[in-house]
Amino acid sequence: MNGKYGYYSSAQISSIKTNIRKSIFFLLLCVDPQTRDEYPDVDVKKAFRNLQYKLNGLNSILLEPPELVETMSLLEAAL
Repeated sequence: MNGKYGYYSSAQISSIKTNIRKSIFFLLLCVDPQTRDEYPDVDVKKAFRNLQYKLNGLNSILLEPPELVETMSLLEAAL
């Protein structure tokens, strides 16, 4: 995939997607009423901001693909 700073291999993109997915699922566990008590030390707002920073950086590098912009919008609405 071509991006702002050159070419990114499929393995690099796959790794980034996996990391972001894990961040999203972890955040979901932290806000779910059934599991949030297991993560009392997690600052959910800070974790959400960190996820937004990751997505924003990826969005800039990949020249703002529509799918990523939509994902960011959905996450913003969820907060």
